[in-house]
Amino acid sequence: MKEFIEYLTRQIDAGRADIAGLEEEGRQDDADFAKVRTNIYEVCRTVTNALAARPNAGAGAVKAQLERFRTAWQAALDKAREHGDARNVVVEETKLTALADVIAHFPEAEE
Repeated sequence: MKEFIEYLTRQIDAGRADIAGLEEEGRQDDADFAKVRTNIYEVCRTVTNALAARPNAGAGAVKAQLERFRTAWQAALDKAREHGDARNVVVEETKLTALADVIAHFPEAEE
């Protein structure tokens, strides 16, 4: 689990650097989407730290929470598409892409 937390931290640090660079270049829309992506890594790291430390929780609880995120964000994407909300479609797709990366790096992903 330690390696997973370290991976998330590296992604957060890289995201923050991307945000700063994009903002310096005046690319605010791109920076906003980088913020969304970085926030997903931050949320996942916070959840992992909280659940991994909880008695009778651990990796199974983290995995279940990541699945709940995927379900909720997929529903939000479907709703945004239904309403023709292009900006929220891109936001939800960004969140789901970052989450897919998190899940792919989760230590129990192969189970």
